[in-house]
Amino acid sequence: FEMELRRWKNHFLPVPPATRPGSPAEAIKQCDPTMFPNVAVLLKIACTIPVTSCECERSASALRRLRASMGKGRLSNLALLHIHYDAEIDLNKVVDCYARLHPRRLELD
Repeated sequence: FEMELRRWKNHFLPVPPATRPGSPAEAIKQCDPTMFPNVAVLLKIACTIPVTSCECERSASALRRLRASMGKGRLSNLALLHIHYDAEIDLNKVVDCYARLHPRRLELD
């Protein structure tokens, strides 16, 4: 494990300090789990542990507000969007799909 941490540190030595990851969420995007399996696990744990207890309470109260104001399906879809925030989305395909599902009587150019 110590060798892996040393390799992880050496991985960022040539990188200017301003462009190094500033949080576990940024670092996990740059971590190759095949080269740094233990570091990847540690970063995943660090990303899931709240920094303070008020973060948990804030998240829970936000979730309660969302549940009260929208349906289960929409809330589930928003959760999926948040979980897969790094996925590339082709907006043209989204618009075409929406247009097929909700056709208009008046054609717009």
